[in-house]
Amino acid sequence: MDYSKENRTETLEAFVHILEELSEIISRLTKAEIAKAEAASSGEHKKMDSFLKEEQALLLRLRGLDQQRSRTAADLGWKDLTFRQILNTVQGEELAVLSPLFSQMEQKLKKLADAEESSNRIVSVRLREFEHILGANSRGAFPEAEGASHFHNRYV
Repeated sequence: MDYSKENRTETLEAFVHILEELSEIISRLTKAEIAKAEAASSGEHKKMDSFLKEEQALLLRLRGLDQQRSRTAADLGWKDLTFRQILNTVQGEELAVLSPLFSQMEQKLKKLADAEESSNRIVSVRLREFEHILGANSRGAFPEAEGASHFHNRYV
């Protein structure tokens, strides 16, 4: 698509703004994952519902922003390009603006992936504990009679 320099600048500014919003949502998702993991590991199951609702809302916002990012990238001639591919196609001021932003996004996405992996592992272990307790309860045994779970001490 042919753009005047002014139109391209406006579209690039919109793209940067979308990336900044995406970055903020990613940070909020990371915090929610960490909080969810902490609640699961400390046995605060009632808190889990609020974290899951917040996470759902953030994921919906993330999807909407990603659609906007995709459309704006296409308008800039970057349809279906990865961040690295975009950086290989831009120069000068665009490169100076996008490079640190993409690096920041990459770091935040790694933190989110790490937090999500940790959270999923903790929640999975807790679910296995519950299944064990439920299975024992259905057989008439009560494994919790031995004392409180030491899950938090073992895994966090």
